[in-house]
Amino acid sequence: MKSVYSRIFVTVSIASLLMLALGTAVSFVMVSQRIERLAGHDAAHVAAAAAAAVDRGGEAALRDWLQAEDAAQDDKRVLVVGKEGTDLLGRAVPPGLASRTPAILKPDPELSSPALYPTRWVPQVRLPDGRRLAVYLVERDPSWWSQVGIKELPLLLIALAIVMSGAVAGILARSFSRPVRELARATRSFSAGLAAPDISARVIGRNDELGTLARDFTAMAGRLEHLLNARDQLVRDMSHELRTPLARLNVAIELLRRHDPESRLEADVARIQQQVDRLDHMIGSILSLSRLDAMSRPPKFQVIELSPFVEEVVEDARLEAAQRHCALELHDAENVQARVYANPMILGSALQNVLRNAIRHTSEGTHIDIRLKEAGGEVGIVVQDRGPGVPADALAHIFEPFYRVEGAQPRDPSGSGLGLAIAARAMRLHRGSARARNLSAGGLEVTLTLPRVAEGETPLEPDYFGIEAPRLNS
Repeated sequence: MKSVYSRIFVTVSIASLLMLALGTAVSFVMVSQRIERLAGHDAAHVAAAAAAAVDRGGEAALRDWLQAEDAAQDDKRVLVVGKEGTDLLGRAVPPGLASRTPAILKPDPELSSPALYPTRWVPQVRLPDGRRLAVYLVERDPSWWSQVGIKELPLLLIALAIVMSGAVAGILARSFSRPVRELARATRSFSAGLAAPDISARVIGRNDELGTLARDFTAMAGRLEHLLNARDQLVRDMSHELRTPLARLNVAIELLRRHDPESRLEADVARIQQQVDRLDHMIGSILSLSRLDAMSRPPKFQVIELSPFVEEVVEDARLEAAQRHCALELHDAENVQARVYANPMILGSALQNVLRNAIRHTSEGTHIDIRLKEAGGEVGIVVQDRGPGVPADALAHIFEPFYRVEGAQPRDPSGSGLGLAIAARAMRLHRGSARARNLSAGGLEVTLTLPRVAEGETPLEPDYFGIEAPRLNS
């Protein structure tokens, strides 16, 4: 079929025809069985025998005959019902027969026998005193089907229609949901950075709009994958090509220093060395950011104790802080017993970048405060510096790559503008967040928030940049 509409139209039409045919068949079978049971050959034969008993001995003979019939081990029972709806022997009468009997017992002027009334639907017998009785042949243990009357027929047909509609809806849902699920899975896979989304040939080969969508998506994914691979290759090539002349510059600087024993050019050489180091650091940051963006399968994650991990990272950064004439103070970290699911290398890089940013901007002779803060199911690493802070309208942008606050003059201008961007993307990978706010007393506070892992809890997979991932199997 060439379209989803035609598929739905044909399926619904076939289902409607099937429901009509099935309803007609059920109605015909039910009515036919009712007629056969009330006025069929067996009922007529039994009514004739009852009339013969009346002819032989009146009501008493009819009672004896009914008792003999009732004692027989047969699957059917003969009921003789009067206009009151009760059986001659006082046996139970089905409600439907009891309610219809008064209307059935009507006089017939053309009698072939003084005892037998062979009416069109239900045969009747007449007693010597003139009373007329309807003769029914019913099952001793009726099935549910035989108990369904004409009044219940509409409900039965509605139930059949619901069942048929449910079956058709299930078929249509399966026909449409399977390719949609495959496309959704391929979309999640592709957005997570995985190569070549796998869509089955059956979905791609469909002749409707879903097949067209699958083919277009596959073509788009292939093109985007090619562009992303080209971008990554370009970044790697550029970084390599840039680092090669930087290495040569470092060699040239070292040679220049050897040929300048009196250090007359040291100030100029130091400035050149500073710019070379800055370029080298920027290239390294670009590569780190590119790896985080292109990461399809991050390094192994594990559950770690956050407090000793933070202590180790802070200890490593103390030397750099001392060189910039400031101090790092970690407050009460041992009092926070929090476990997180993280990659130590990536999380450590994020915290190092935040600390390095604080060291560059804090005032000389001050200290930087680091705290761990628990809130609900999360734990935060809070870093507070004593710098000038950030304008309020820039707080939302400082985690963007290469963003610099206009007019800002850090004590160390060697930053690449990528440190906080790397930290933010690393935290997103850990299903956490990076936030910043200005302190009322001056300075900037950056908080790295991570989800806690409780004892015995199964952690969540890393967030592949916006993908809802299920919990890992324990």
